[in-house]
Amino acid sequence: MVEGVLPQYVLRDLVSTTGDLAALPTTVVRLLDLLKDQTCAADKVAHVLDQDGAMTANVLKLSNSAFYGVRGTVGTTRQALVLLGNRAVLTLAFATGMVPVMRRNLTGYGIDRDRYWQHALSSAMTAGVVMSDLGAPERSCEAFTAGLVHDIGMLALDSHLATNGMKLVPAFPLFNVNERERETLGFDHTDAGALLAENWGFPAPLAAAIRYHHRPWAVPHDKDLVLAVMVGDMVAQMADDHLQPEAWPEELDYLAPWGIDADHLRQLVDSVTLAPEETLARATRPAGLPCQPSTPVSIS
Repeated sequence: MVEGVLPQYVLRDLVSTTGDLAALPTTVVRLLDLLKDQTCAADKVAHVLDQDGAMTANVLKLSNSAFYGVRGTVGTTRQALVLLGNRAVLTLAFATGMVPVMRRNLTGYGIDRDRYWQHALSSAMTAGVVMSDLGAPERSCEAFTAGLVHDIGMLALDSHLATNGMKLVPAFPLFNVNERERETLGFDHTDAGALLAENWGFPAPLAAAIRYHHRPWAVPHDKDLVLAVMVGDMVAQMADDHLQPEAWPEELDYLAPWGIDADHLRQLVDSVTLAPEETLARATRPAGLPCQPSTPVSIS
């Protein structure tokens, strides 16, 4: 074993003792339970949101974006549920609730809080759009959520890196750090993220997307969902670091049979960078709702 590399059994202990990451906020835990229920009643969603005023305010602000076609008409949680649907409201609420959990500096990776959160959000928006492009718009919200949390393992590993005064050598692309993590620790953020997802009680498809988003060809199920998250990860890095699709040759080869090529990826980059509000709505909007210009909104 390389000197300084932790044995595999340490990973579970490391992930289970990550301080404030050990447990999610109460409202987010309740939302997770509802996300697992594909037929959850609107009253259950409203009950959870009505107990968190700040989250409700953020969800209503997002719901009133004209990109959902209902600007200025959503004044209550129940109105949002009627107009946007349970799944879209749940998705927006979960994203809002994860802001304080995820928007933090990753000292061991040399990534600041805004960069990490922007990467997560851009990945989420792209994954939701790609899921629809793949012919499964009913799973767009699920793909958005998976894209949002796909790198949560970095949060857990950063706690260990920072505590021990360790810093990883920057990777290229920046978030493709698996090899650096394995050289230093013996495991990577996809391993840590899958365990953290298990600890937090994430649905199985989300846990699979976290574990396999750098190698969707290896996942035994939900290949389209995991592929959408991988594309989200690529597009977010292309947008932030001005990279070209050719930075991911293996991934491009895998995407070709799915009808996703370099030009498609560039179009997604334009969507995320030039029209982020519209892209957010496209990723979470129920089928049939119009998409119109809007003033900017953001999840922050």
